[in-house]
Amino acid sequence: MKSCLGKIIYVIPLIGALVLGCLYYLLIRVIPYGDGVLEMPILQEKVQVIRDSEGIPHISAKNDRDAYRVLGYVMASERLLQMEMLRRVGSGTLSEIIGKKGLEIDKTFRTLGLVEHFRKSLKERPLPTEIKTKMESFFEGVNYFIEHEKLPIEFVLGGITPRKFDLYDSYAVVGYMAYSFAAFMRHDLLMDKLQRDLDEKLWNDLQVEPTRHSIMTAKIHGELKSIFQAFNDLNNSFGGFEGSNAWALSSKKTRSGRAMLASDPHIGFSLPGIWFEAHLKIEDPSNPYEIYGHFLPNIPFAVMGHDFKKAWGITISYLDDMDFYKEKFSASGNETIFDGRELPIERRLEVIKVRGGDDFQLPVRVTRNGPLLDEIIEDKGIALKWTYYLPDNHPIQGFYQMGRAQSFEDFQRGVSVVGSPGLNIIYADADDNIARLNLGRYPIRSELSDSRVVMDGSSKEDAYKGYYEFSQMPHNINPESGVIASANNRPLTADERFRGMWQPRDRFITILSRLMAKDKWSVEETMLLQTSVLNSEVEWVREQLIEEIDTANFSPLEMSALDELKNWDMQTFPNRVGASLYHQTLFQLKFNLFDELERDDALKYCGLSASWYAMQRMLKRENAKWWDYSKTTDKIETRKDILIKSFKDAVAILKNEYGDDISKWTWGRLHTLEFAHPLGKSFPLNKILNLGPYPVMGGYNNVNNFRQVGCKDGFQVKSGPSTRRIIDFSEPGKSYGILPLGISAHYLSPFFQNQRERFLSGKYRLQLLSKELIERSAATRLEITPHYKE
Repeated sequence: MKSCLGKIIYVIPLIGALVLGCLYYLLIRVIPYGDGVLEMPILQEKVQVIRDSEGIPHISAKNDRDAYRVLGYVMASERLLQMEMLRRVGSGTLSEIIGKKGLEIDKTFRTLGLVEHFRKSLKERPLPTEIKTKMESFFEGVNYFIEHEKLPIEFVLGGITPRKFDLYDSYAVVGYMAYSFAAFMRHDLLMDKLQRDLDEKLWNDLQVEPTRHSIMTAKIHGELKSIFQAFNDLNNSFGGFEGSNAWALSSKKTRSGRAMLASDPHIGFSLPGIWFEAHLKIEDPSNPYEIYGHFLPNIPFAVMGHDFKKAWGITISYLDDMDFYKEKFSASGNETIFDGRELPIERRLEVIKVRGGDDFQLPVRVTRNGPLLDEIIEDKGIALKWTYYLPDNHPIQGFYQMGRAQSFEDFQRGVSVVGSPGLNIIYADADDNIARLNLGRYPIRSELSDSRVVMDGSSKEDAYKGYYEFSQMPHNINPESGVIASANNRPLTADERFRGMWQPRDRFITILSRLMAKDKWSVEETMLLQTSVLNSEVEWVREQLIEEIDTANFSPLEMSALDELKNWDMQTFPNRVGASLYHQTLFQLKFNLFDELERDDALKYCGLSASWYAMQRMLKRENAKWWDYSKTTDKIETRKDILIKSFKDAVAILKNEYGDDISKWTWGRLHTLEFAHPLGKSFPLNKILNLGPYPVMGGYNNVNNFRQVGCKDGFQVKSGPSTRRIIDFSEPGKSYGILPLGISAHYLSPFFQNQRERFLSGKYRLQLLSKELIERSAATRLEITPHYKE
């Protein structure tokens, strides 16, 4: 027996070493080529790929087709799993590889038909040949990698064999991006449900922008769990788009005397990050082209980018480009009724393949307004109308034209062809133009309709009257101030015709006030603003809290906590105790203030930007009805009562979690960031694949917008700057940027998380366009040739 145990003791380490050795081999074998020569017969001419010291690929080709083939190859070599997962999300085919866990997401995306829309649209209005050719070349490069190179470890261990990629995989990512922007998917359906429980004044208090009239034409009485759960699953796993900051300064506001762009789009954190950075240079004498691009997986044209003449960033516009209609059906159920007429319903059957299970048959019906949501929400007969479904929505074409633009007028034409997703494009160029341009269409609604709730699909009064032309949108071009700022706020140039799900004004006010207060801005000063952990709105909110709090019944611990809050410098660095007390108090205030809502509805509402508008609005209204409107107590409560309770609740929670020593209640203990792998959602893979958690600075509504999403996971950071970029046109060949982790998705790559520490501490690295600087910074050189010769 002892002899047997002894053998086992010796064997276990050997087995462990063997397993680790196999894992190491599977990880190391997929590190992309570095120096040397690679043969790729699909090329026409040689292409050079220089990776700089940060791992960013600089691709130099003699013609368009080769440039895009190599871009596809290089992107696949670093991000193939991400490309695979995102195309499956957008096309509703996730269940094929992860089984029933992906079914709700697949049902949502198949019902919405985000890729199906473009399959039909491109048959009727084909892509211009020059764009289609470049897209096909890009996917030739992706597919060449799949056919000839080793697949990442996740494909091997998961038994995943990727099918060939094609141009519709670009549209799958566009669809995913558009869906993650669509706060109205959650807002409008929830608001319609809440309207039946609240009187009109209370209900209006919950809105981003309360209105004087409220014409309700339909009610939702069911549960909305599927919509909210699908959104949360996507955001936590793949990085949903959540907000953004961007600003542009003309020469009159910069120390260099040239225009400057700053951009940091806020997206759900993921592993790897969402952006693939690459520099593309095409040395074709008849048609030269160069771009330093931030590319989304599967999309060969930069969504953000810059060259020597222009630069642009993005923020989510949050213009209300989506509505819901309760349809009225004919006696047979085969038609809908609109304005007294019977109109046909389009039908199709979607078959969702489920790994390890039976195929799922999903009936999809589409009315004149859009797809019926019968299979993804409990209430029946609700159709989604969205600018995404417009026949003249050309997002890929728009990104292509923006990148190729030779003038500001060219650039505007590129922006104008996109119907959805809704974005603000913040632009600056070497000719000293600055602008905020609205990308996406906006409907002309009847004055009697209320787009915040479900409207009547049979009524002509609730139908759209058309769409605003691009020239009618609330752009802001070359203002006299020399300053343009966007932080998902209501645009300063938007009148009452334009409604939206704007983010709270805190970031916008902080950014704009600081930009206006200083005469001239340097790159270094811009960096400090972009990473600022101050919020200009905190001061009055904290003063309101302190002013209202009566300490008569406070314990010694609560008194000490109040002193910490009073002495807090209003900055959200990880070592600040006051930041924990402030944010935990406001977190409790949301639930104490809106305790009339059912808990599930309160959690959903807590995740909407409207809840911050409502809370700040109530703080300024001592006699607001919400203060004494409670299900939990018979006492008539005041603003003072609720604020005291919220502070006491916050202290009790922090004590329970971190003990009696207040010095241990630091913000970095509450406010942490974990970079989650798509397959690392649960134990034990989360411990193996994920990075973190790390304590991080910033917070919701700070300029440095590291923030929780929703209220179920406390202050765990889910979203924040997906990159930070600063381009000064006094030296566009050397700009500044940073990624949350690195360019590579391979764990053993030196470029896997080489930027993480700098990113979390608010530092930057160089983005290189200058040929001289690229040569000096070169880490590896790869020559890719159609025919290899010794």
